[in-house]
Amino acid sequence: MKILVTGAAGFIGYHVINRLINEGHNIVGIDNLCEPETVALKKSRLSLMGINPDAIADGKAVRSTIAVFDFVKLDILDRRELIALCQDYQIDVIVHLAALTGTRQSVQYPTAYCDVNTTGTLNVLEAARLNGVKHVFFTSSAVVHGVRAQAPMKECDDVDTPMSLYAASKRAAELLCYSYSYCHKLPVTIFRLFTVYGTWCRPSSMPMRIASDITEGKSIKVINNGHLVRDFTYVDDVVDGMMFALSSPPVATTGVPYALYNLGRSTPVPFTAFVQSLETALGMSANLETDPTDPFSVGDHIEMYADTDKLESELAYSPVWDYEEAVPLFAQWFKENYNVTFTI
Repeated sequence: MKILVTGAAGFIGYHVINRLINEGHNIVGIDNLCEPETVALKKSRLSLMGINPDAIADGKAVRSTIAVFDFVKLDILDRRELIALCQDYQIDVIVHLAALTGTRQSVQYPTAYCDVNTTGTLNVLEAARLNGVKHVFFTSSAVVHGVRAQAPMKECDDVDTPMSLYAASKRAAELLCYSYSYCHKLPVTIFRLFTVYGTWCRPSSMPMRIASDITEGKSIKVINNGHLVRDFTYVDDVVDGMMFALSSPPVATTGVPYALYNLGRSTPVPFTAFVQSLETALGMSANLETDPTDPFSVGDHIEMYADTDKLESELAYSPVWDYEEAVPLFAQWFKENYNVTFTI
């Protein structure tokens, strides 16, 4: 298949493209490379995929030296160019990963988050509609589970009480996906991702910041006096699940070819246990600083982990990586690359 991946130079994009290449697909990746603090890391990921960073220019296709993979520096907010690219490459499937992430930053920069996460998704869906794309895969986030949600989070939860602009922008994008599926019979699959980590992770992600603080000897502030539970999901589990979803696009059995799944390890892990695992893997001690701040006051949950029954029953897939096994792999990569290919 000819597959377009948005956010191609990002954390999950890097892993997804590598898997798709290995499975023999023709890949086109786009990314706007716009964030100054992550450009060097994104270019390092692209280099590993055979893309020469020095050859990258706006709108120019750069062919990988090691795979059937073209990279184009393109912003999903450029609707005209996005539509034209899908037409030129005769795209069959779009894997839409491009997004701005982070709950607290979204409160500060609401316009940018709505532009990229909501309008950008609209542009992707419109490009798919106009070019006869057969399947759109979209990554949403567990943060859409708002004030009324309780762990374990389920797909049928009331998610219309978002606690951040990031959550609202992702929820709005989900609704656009449903509307396009309903109105245009466009097959759309959505994964709501839960605290994904792994090699080549985003510098701003929770696991990366924890590893950095441990390495630098900085204090790690933990709200709710340290009583937090998360569903730490290794990136290989996300990619494996996506491969199942891409091979089984939703059909219109109920009139709408739309499917939404939680993708998490479905194993509640205390935040402090995850930190302890990183301490062991890095061979350094963490300096934990407890803070009584109520998570809800900063748009967060005390407990957040996925119910994956629907994923298992409909896609016959269940994540397998426990954090005790995956954290050492992440930590080894971190030690080799921190202050070499990226900084925080």
